[in-house]
Amino acid sequence: MTPSRPLAGLLAILPVAVLLLTVTVLPPPDRVPTHWAGRTPDGWTSGPAFLSAALTATVLGAIAAATVAVLRRAVPEAWSRWVVTTAATVGWGAVLLYAVSVWRTEVDGPDDVREVWALLAVAGALGVGALAYVVHGRRVPTLAQVRDRVPERSRVQALRGRAARPVDPWATEVSSTTLRVLGWGVLTLFAAMTVWVVVSGESLLLGVFVAVVGGTTAALALAWSAVRLHVDEDGLAVRSRVLPVRVARVRAEDVVGVETMDLDPMRWGGVGLRALPDRTAYIVDGGPGIVVWKRDGRRLALQVTEGEEVARAGARALLRAAGQRLGEVS
Repeated sequence: MTPSRPLAGLLAILPVAVLLLTVTVLPPPDRVPTHWAGRTPDGWTSGPAFLSAALTATVLGAIAAATVAVLRRAVPEAWSRWVVTTAATVGWGAVLLYAVSVWRTEVDGPDDVREVWALLAVAGALGVGALAYVVHGRRVPTLAQVRDRVPERSRVQALRGRAARPVDPWATEVSSTTLRVLGWGVLTLFAAMTVWVVVSGESLLLGVFVAVVGGTTAALALAWSAVRLHVDEDGLAVRSRVLPVRVARVRAEDVVGVETMDLDPMRWGGVGLRALPDRTAYIVDGGPGIVVWKRDGRRLALQVTEGEEVARAGARALLRAAGQRLGEVS
């Protein structure tokens, strides 16, 4: 799909108009359920207050989407994508939740609306948010544009004939105490919150939300807390030594350049795993590392704690793998 920031922004702004049209068909009732204990509601709010909250959410989403559209040249594309996605999710979530809640209140009565209807509204909002993310997209620079940004001595050069020979595999292991402490801390905190939600009889939706958010965050931090970097003829792979997953992969054909440099946390977003609009970095405490220039224009920086010589060996191995792959297809 061709990226379209204006169309994605329109998806985030439309909920305001749709909500106003919905109100003409489904005016707010006297009471609307907002909290459930098991299958039956145990908390309600007035219809006008419920409508006011939904309208506020859609307006704030529209303002956020309009702001990144006006500041298009100042807001990085990656940030714009996430802002529009969040705005679309919140806005359409408010519309769907209002429409479903009022509809089921009229059908079942305010005391008999099941929680599953609210869950369906949330699922629909996430679906629209995913659509906005895809529609917004990201414009990938041309290969020539990416190569111009790579230092000449670090660019991948096609290797053919006698210059092509088997790639000597390279590997090193890196650990981050910061991410390990963060991962276990988040897991403990959210596990306690999930138990509290279950014991206190809060809604199923809240319990699922807490468990999913906490589990995902903790798993991401723990997976990156100890990793193994490996280079072979297929490219670069980063595998977790804590969980049985591969956390990052750069194929040889997607490598445009490789360089070694001293990775300063202040220039790469900080210590740990950092994702910025044009680059991703994994830094333990700062020091020598490998920076991989990828075909899509992004950079992946990985600190090598064994020192500069080991980092240079990894960069040479990846340059050779990428050069031989380029020689095969060119």
